[in-house]
Amino acid sequence: MTRTVAYFGTYDPVYPRNAVLIAGLRELGVSVLELRAPLPALTAAQMATPRGAARLAAGVVEAHVRLLAQHRRRLECDAVVVGYPGHFLVPFGRLLAALRHARLVFDPLVSLWDTFAGDRGLVAAGGWKAAAARAVDGAAFAFPDLVLADTWAHASYYEAEFALPRRKLAVVPVGALPAPQATGGARALERGKPLTVFQYGKWSPLHGVDAVLAAAELLRAEPFRFVLAGEGQLSAALRARIARRGLTNVEWLGAVSPAALRAHTLAADICLGVFGGSDKAARVVPNKVYEALACGRPVVTAGTRGSRELLHNGEDALLVPAADGAALAAALRRLLVLDERRRLGAAALALYRRALTPPLVAGELLAALETM
Repeated sequence: MTRTVAYFGTYDPVYPRNAVLIAGLRELGVSVLELRAPLPALTAAQMATPRGAARLAAGVVEAHVRLLAQHRRRLECDAVVVGYPGHFLVPFGRLLAALRHARLVFDPLVSLWDTFAGDRGLVAAGGWKAAAARAVDGAAFAFPDLVLADTWAHASYYEAEFALPRRKLAVVPVGALPAPQATGGARALERGKPLTVFQYGKWSPLHGVDAVLAAAELLRAEPFRFVLAGEGQLSAALRARIARRGLTNVEWLGAVSPAALRAHTLAADICLGVFGGSDKAARVVPNKVYEALACGRPVVTAGTRGSRELLHNGEDALLVPAADGAALAAALRRLLVLDERRRLGAAALALYRRALTPPLVAGELLAALETM
């Protein structure tokens, strides 16, 4: 039985994946010891530059030193979990787990190579930077006793790409922290007032914002207001497109706090997932979808291999083809009907409560550990 877990590495404790698992483990009575040394605050684009890569390398060295200083000789744990982001610390985690006779769990969330050379296209697929990312991935996926994936589609990718045996993989959904204010209800559309459609992200190609802006163009004369939050790789290009096309029905908030993201999600009439056409986009269910479910908001997202593992079109979400602005616009028109918004919002909240709360998510991890 797993009674004590050492959460270890350069993970971000407020990032939803980590926050949900840590909270869930504690709710289930597991003692969670946190050993953490954060990396420098760098975007993916900055990491792909020579200066950014040098800062990252220095940060990784410093993290090892700081984590070594935090280690206690009498530390007792049943499992060491290397949280996200943590690829560079997995070998060190292996050493700690071996010293403590504990199982090593790695929660990658993504492959570095897939992110930098695939989805984001920040480095050339055949170049040395991509080779370096692949080497880090190779070590990070080889050392653990158990690797977590958010969907079976993602698990199958890890299995094929890194030659992992299926017994070393466990699918644990990302989930979300609860929203006590959530009711699953919907407000009536007041005369002259638009519905608020909310999407947020770090604006990489995965998000498929081109489809969202195409839908906004098609709906510019209809009662919809699009609110976009966050900053990232494509921010400048997106802001320029909004201005160039005169999309006055699109509001750009920029970067906001996690608390503000939750508030905007709760206040929205409709929440959007991702619509990118990449292989990675087809494998994942993003944080924003889990947040919308936890807040009892109607969700519209791309109908992919990953999303269909969790969502059922027309039952608890609306699923549309990826990269298709016209299909997205049609789905949003469907949600002009108040009863449809109420029905999908209630179904979204029911799905969250049934499968995606912190203790339910953490329970999946514990169940996987018990089978080892």
